[in-house]
Order: sequence, then structure tokens, then C-alpha cells
Amino acid sequence: MRRLLSQGPGRLFYGWWIVIIGCIQDAVKGGTFNTGFTLYFLPVLTELNLSRAATSLPFSLARLEAALEGPVVGYLIDRFDVRVMLVVGTTLAGLGFMLLSFVHSYVLFVLVFMGPLTMGFQAGFNQATMAAVNHWFRRKRGLAMSIVQTGQAIGGVLIFPLVALAVLNLGWRPAAFLSGLVVLLLLPLVLLVRHSPESMGLLPDGDREGSHATGAVGPGLRLGGAVEFSAAEAARMPAFWGLAAFHGLRNIPYSGVSVHLVPLLVWKGLDQPTAAVFVGLTALGTVVTRPLMGWLGDWRSKQRIGGAGMLLGALGLLVLVYSDGSLWHMVLFAMLFACGEGINSVTWALVGDFFGRRNFATIRGWIGMLQSIASVPGAVFTGWIYDQTQSYTYALIPFMISYAAAGLIVWRLPPPRRAGG
Repeated sequence: MRRLLSQGPGRLFYGWWIVIIGCIQDAVKGGTFNTGFTLYFLPVLTELNLSRAATSLPFSLARLEAALEGPVVGYLIDRFDVRVMLVVGTTLAGLGFMLLSFVHSYVLFVLVFMGPLTMGFQAGFNQATMAAVNHWFRRKRGLAMSIVQTGQAIGGVLIFPLVALAVLNLGWRPAAFLSGLVVLLLLPLVLLVRHSPESMGLLPDGDREGSHATGAVGPGLRLGGAVEFSAAEAARMPAFWGLAAFHGLRNIPYSGVSVHLVPLLVWKGLDQPTAAVFVGLTALGTVVTRPLMGWLGDWRSKQRIGGAGMLLGALGLLVLVYSDGSLWHMVLFAMLFACGEGINSVTWALVGDFFGRRNFATIRGWIGMLQSIASVPGAVFTGWIYDQTQSYTYALIPFMISYAAAGLIVWRLPPPRRAGG
């Protein structure tokens, strides 16, 4: 039946259904966890009587955990049915949110946040669906990945306001419990995901047998017209380390700014409800920029698109530093910062373009590990700077430099070449 649905005249290619499911997943994750957790920052800080650095610590430790788990999760995704990881991860994340609503000490908050909550989102969400999408698409990979990751921004627009209402009106504990219920509702959807088009008798991008876009399949050969590299081969190439450096430098500002986004806007003179509106506006900007940049990346240079996005993100932080909190300054910051985040999926699609389909999740896991290690201090550093100076200025300045350096690296990145090829 699934094959008939995807092969019949006028039927949507099944890979696009996987993109839609991944987008919904990312929306829930983005609205409740990635973006949503900035709403918990001030209430948790107040209730548990913490400093901003201490409140930031679980977020930084979660980055370290993601670094350690990334290669293992990637290997498991490449070797086993992706649905196993999706079901396990979704269940852990949902239960983690529910458990978080019952903790009353800082130690338990850290353990639950780093345990089932972070582990679940790391294993069963973006990493697994991006690997599946990389298998299902080749020529339209940038657009497909961008649509999946646009889900995070959609969650910021549609789900984040609901989380904000729950936190501001019910408290952070009921909001966490309700978020867990929403995550668990994803379980029926993730069972529809399939690892590759070949598992359903299909080809990438919906191509037909004999199409010039397809190629031989087998160890060491071309898969879907692209050269395949193992993780060990990739790790010996400058392109791998360039991508790792790029993602690390790109993620340092994101990890610091995203956790503190509401406090940053309050620092500029906004109240919490207004700050939440601008967080949603940033997400709305990403809804527009991410698929646009994905589409451009499939037609133009992904490297140039990525570099330009980083420079625009740096400009957005510059606007925030020198802003007086006026409306147009905040709108400009939101739009420019959204451009910096909009290129994320384009540059992950570049990993698939460079190294192929077969070992994408493993290679992405290793790059993700290095990225996460680099970004571990981001949130704590940002909180510590504020604790010491009552200002975020001296945190945002190095973040601008990090964005600019990432842009220059990806702009000049050489593509990988097999020895003797």
C-alpha cells in the first residue's frame, strides 16, 4: 500500500511524507525544548535560588552529553532500523518532560534534564530524521533538509506561544508536564518513517529505474550517483575538519544566545511577555529563511549560502549590542539572527553532498560531537558574564567573531577527493 501511495500517478513521493513527519517532530522539539526552554530560565532561577551561571549549567552539560552520544547514535541509526531510535527517543523525551515537572532540587533538575530529556531528543529526533531524509533525497537534499529543520522555527511560531502561556499562567511545572504529553503523541507518526527509498523499492528523489540521475549501488561504488565515503575516510579529509570547525564555531553563539534569549531581551528593556513575542518573531523569520536558503543551496553554492548566513547572523548580534531596545532594532535583530540560523540545514546537506548517503548519520554524529564540545561553555559563559558585569555585551562580542570565522571557513571549504580519484 505504501508503495502504491508513492508510485501511483499524481501521488506524492513517499520521501516527502518523511519530510513532513520530520518537520512535525522538529516543530514539537523546537517549540517545547530548543526554543521553549528559554521560558523556564527565569522561573527556575527564582524558584531554586540559583545564579544565571548555575541555571545555564544543565544546558552546557547537555551539549557535552550530546557530544559523547553523537557518534554512537549516528552509528546505530546507520546500522539498524531508524524507527527503533525514533520510538525510544520520543518515549524518553516525553517521559523526561513529565519527570521534570516533579523535581524540587537543583541536582534532580540537572539529572532529569541531562538524562531522559536530553538523551531522548538526541537519539530520536533530528539526528534520525535527517539521516532518513539524506537517504531519500539527493538532488533536492538541501530543500528537503531545510523543510525538516524549518519545523523548529514553526514550533517557535505555533507551539512556543502556547508554552509561554502555560509557563506564565500555570507555572513551569504544569507546562513541562503538558509538553511531555505532546511529545508522546508523536509516537504513531514516527512508525511511518522508513530508512531508505530502496527499502520500499523506490529510488532517491522519486527517480525511476534507468534514470540518468541514478547509479550503481554497492560497497565502495556510487550510490544514487554520488561517491560514498566511510567515516574513517571522511575523518582523514580537510573537508571533514573544516565542516566540524564551522559547525562548532556556528553553534557557540547559538548555544549562548538561545538559552538566554528571553533574559537578553529583558536586559534590553522588554518585559517577559514582549520578549516572548520577539522570540516567536525570530522563529517566524527562520520559517521563511530556512526553506529559501535550502532551495538556493540546491541551485547555487551551499558554501556561499552558508557563509553569507553567518555574516548576517554576526550583524544581528551587533545590532543587539548597540540597540536601545527600540522596536525596529529588535525586529532587525530577529530577522538577521534568523538568517544566521536559516543556513543550518543547508550546511548539513553539504555533509551528504560531500560524503554520500551510506554513512551520513555516523559522519554527522562525529561532526556533531566536535560541534557540541565546542559549544559546551556557551550558555555558562554567557550567564557568568552577566553575573559579573550585569551586562551581556562582553559575551556577544566574541559570539560575533565566532559567527564571522565560521562564515569564512565554510566559504573557502575544499570539497573532498578520494585518493587517486
